[in-house]
Amino acid sequence: MFFYCSEKRLARLASQLIAVIVLAVFRPLAGHVSCCAQDPSYSVNPPNSLPTVPDAQYSAPVGTENGFGPIPVPQEQGMLHNLQPITLAEPITLAEPITLAEPITLAEPITLADPITLAEPWWSTPSLAPLRPETESLPINLDILFALTAVYSGRVQAVAQSPWVSQAQLEQARAAFNPTLFSSNRFDSTSDPVGNTLITGGPPRLEDKIVGLDSGLRVQNQRGTNYQIGQRLGHKNSNSQFFFPQDQGTARLYGNLTKPLMRGREIDINRSLVLTAQFETEAAKAQYQDALQKQLFQVADTYWSLYTERASLLQRRQHLARAGEIASLLYAREGYDSSNSQVLRARATVANRTAELAQADARIRNLESRLRALINAPELTNNRNAEFLPLQTPSILPIEFEIESEVGTALQRRPELAELARKLQSADVRLRLARNQTKPTLDLVGEGYVAGLQGQSSIPGAFVDQFSEGRPGFAGGLVYERPVGNKAATAAVRQRQFEIAQLSHLIAEANENVRAEVETAIRNVQATKQAAIGRQISIEAANAEVNALKDRWQTLGNDPRLGQLQLNDLLSSQDRLLQEEQNLLEALVQYNRSILEVQRSTGVLVQFVK
Repeated sequence: MFFYCSEKRLARLASQLIAVIVLAVFRPLAGHVSCCAQDPSYSVNPPNSLPTVPDAQYSAPVGTENGFGPIPVPQEQGMLHNLQPITLAEPITLAEPITLAEPITLAEPITLADPITLAEPWWSTPSLAPLRPETESLPINLDILFALTAVYSGRVQAVAQSPWVSQAQLEQARAAFNPTLFSSNRFDSTSDPVGNTLITGGPPRLEDKIVGLDSGLRVQNQRGTNYQIGQRLGHKNSNSQFFFPQDQGTARLYGNLTKPLMRGREIDINRSLVLTAQFETEAAKAQYQDALQKQLFQVADTYWSLYTERASLLQRRQHLARAGEIASLLYAREGYDSSNSQVLRARATVANRTAELAQADARIRNLESRLRALINAPELTNNRNAEFLPLQTPSILPIEFEIESEVGTALQRRPELAELARKLQSADVRLRLARNQTKPTLDLVGEGYVAGLQGQSSIPGAFVDQFSEGRPGFAGGLVYERPVGNKAATAAVRQRQFEIAQLSHLIAEANENVRAEVETAIRNVQATKQAAIGRQISIEAANAEVNALKDRWQTLGNDPRLGQLQLNDLLSSQDRLLQEEQNLLEALVQYNRSILEVQRSTGVLVQFVK
């Protein structure tokens, strides 16, 4: 912003500002030079002439044995005590403000002509090598871990029993329509008083001895009709004078049926238990698929966390090596021109970065233990000290996702949606059964038989006579029944209707949640891909900054004040480089996690082959 002033006043103000700037800049330097001139031991080497010791080696600073003991800190020399405050002759007054004629507009954003391809990070290859050479190494990748999880995981195996439980229930429901064989044997010896001589012909008690065998077959079909066919064979003796012939052999072949005409006559109603069990079996399979998918996703997430910690450990080792190089150089030049403050600063930095390495190693071992617990495979648990070597490294894949297509796939394959759909079908079957139970019972019953009888205990003869003597007997009728008010059946219908409404709302919510998860996963893939590209550019800039500050520190390192400032800037730039490397690592890993999340959210991570 500019202001109007007179020419004389403008000239006077300009001269005063120049005087202030000159005094503020050159008087501290003049005092510093004068102080240094009074100290004959102080000398300033020209640029690029710092002495070096070629064979100096760095070792971790422990105690005072290696030369990094307590170093006396020089007393600061006052260099600004001779400065006098400057006062302006006249205060500056502002005139009318100047307004811009035209607003400033930004140019169009720069677009890259060609897509940026990510170079392989330097830690990709070293991460495949063992970090603990003294222990056994166990190579792993996601394919191996997924296969072991499906076979050995305790949680997966527990959930895997659910479909078998439901399958057993389905077989029990189907068994209701299986034929049933029956047989009963009975011996009766009776002795009853009589009050009428016409019953026995004289004896005061009626004494009978009866042996009977009843065998047959019962069956209910899917239309609700009950059938029964049987054969009775028997032998009877009595003390009645009217019982003729003695030692009777009897035979009776009979059949009966009961057919529902109202309640229970539809085929689906009679198969309701079968249909319900079938839907529950399919729902249990969906639950198993969902549990397996979640377990595999958790294993994959732990795998990528393990890779991240291993790569981070390599980054921190490199980070420590950078500080160690600086500390070695300062220690070797300590008798020449290294200041005590720089030596102490480097020593503290090395100690801090060394402590971070111990924490990283503990995190790696913790994640290895977590993988063993999730998978529970003998190949992993037999040697609990083995080091896991992740063979699959994160990378940017040339794939693109179309949201609507992936959402359509998810709505067809997500196991929780399949589970809810099966529950809704099961609830619909129960509703139809409840509505059928509101009808009255009206059954058609019928029975027919043939019978034969022979004396002299001739049971085979009686069996033949039942087909050759006499005619068949038969009976028929209707059975009607209806509860007064029928309140129980009506309440059951309302209950099933509420259950269906509840499931319908849950399905609508689940559909929206699935869509949101798919959309979020696809956007995360795109975002993490762009983030990884940006992080690579940031690493290149951070590397250039570290190299530039290192060159400047090597040039100005023998200056007591500027050298300390340059060292601080150099160490800070190394911290920023480490942070950028970790950001790129996290972006690459998160990209691969996002790809896995897309597979999980669309339901294609686990598929069963029929």
